[in-house]
Amino acid sequence: MATQTVKQPKQARWQWTPDKFLWLAGIIGLLVGGIGLVQRFTDGLRPTDLGSFVPWGLWVAAYEYLVWLEVGSLFMFTLLVYVFKWKEALPGMARMLYLTALAILGMALILIGLDLGHPFRAFYVLFYPQWGSLMTWMIWLHVIYMAVLLGKLFIELRPSSAQLKRISLWLSYASMPMGLALVVVAGSVFGVVIGRPAWQSSALPLYFLLSALVAGTGLFTFQFVLFWPGQRGETYLRTARKLGQLLLGLLILGLIASALGGLVILYPGVPAQATALQLTLFGPFWWVYWIAHLGFGVILPIILLLTQTQTARRIGLAAGLLIFTFIAVPLNIVIPPQLVVEVVEKGLVLAYQGPGLSTDYFPTLSEWLLTLFAMSFGLLVFLFGYQALRLRPSADEETEH
Repeated sequence: MATQTVKQPKQARWQWTPDKFLWLAGIIGLLVGGIGLVQRFTDGLRPTDLGSFVPWGLWVAAYEYLVWLEVGSLFMFTLLVYVFKWKEALPGMARMLYLTALAILGMALILIGLDLGHPFRAFYVLFYPQWGSLMTWMIWLHVIYMAVLLGKLFIELRPSSAQLKRISLWLSYASMPMGLALVVVAGSVFGVVIGRPAWQSSALPLYFLLSALVAGTGLFTFQFVLFWPGQRGETYLRTARKLGQLLLGLLILGLIASALGGLVILYPGVPAQATALQLTLFGPFWWVYWIAHLGFGVILPIILLLTQTQTARRIGLAAGLLIFTFIAVPLNIVIPPQLVVEVVEKGLVLAYQGPGLSTDYFPTLSEWLLTLFAMSFGLLVFLFGYQALRLRPSADEETEH
């Protein structure tokens, strides 16, 4: 009698999935970017290209960009769900949006904290605040806003109850004016710098607010299209199209506001203001505005959103192009107005020369590495919350508040 051989089950092979690739990219980015962190603590600001004439560079621009994403996405979510009563699908995005906002806030605080000459002295602003300073208001608003986000995320992790729903509702309403105030104050910090006439404008805080709404809507739309469970169904497609129409309207509004603002600056031709804008448009890094921002970040998304057959994938592509190229906006706001210091302070520039008195600026490798560290840290926080804490979008989320 022949003996039967029992087949042993094959061991599952290791497979590269998108989440594993993101975990690996985040860990590698954190380790490589850690070189910039070590340089920051050992050598201070010497490895950077910052100086007396150009004290704000890549880190400040990235900070503003991250604040726009963080505040804008949550503001638009709260506005649509709680004010305009978009109850289809959107409430199920709450947990992931609060997780994303906290991850982005962590990136922003790392960059702006390490941009300070003595980052560990920041606590003085909390214990000895000078309320006449806009920096004090910005730091306090950050702390309060972070507490609100942590409270909302904690409630989302708890079993639902009537009392928790009421607290969540009031926290959502409170987050709207706090977020707006944070963006406006961040814009006002630039607007009151007397030594940089290109920043001095009462419209700059409003421009920051509009930029936050555009970038935040782009992030919200991109995440909905990419992460919604199943990514199919009439409700999913209808919600994606509504978000695409909203994004299209804000993009066109932002384009008109930028064009009008540029004409107002160029028409009178005030050197200290017009030179900065001319440097942005026609300087050595003209492609940052014309190709990265206007081409891939505005015109191409508008074309994708104006097509007759609006698929969710096309809407997500438009939103992704917008948010990944929108960093060009704060870069053009922060850097060029400082590079025209020779127009504003020509005598001072010619009188003294030294390593930190350069009127040129381009981010050094150390600045890019520290930025990579902050971005990788935020990515790992998001992945941990998304997978370990299971803060994923839920199609069964209760929509009554």
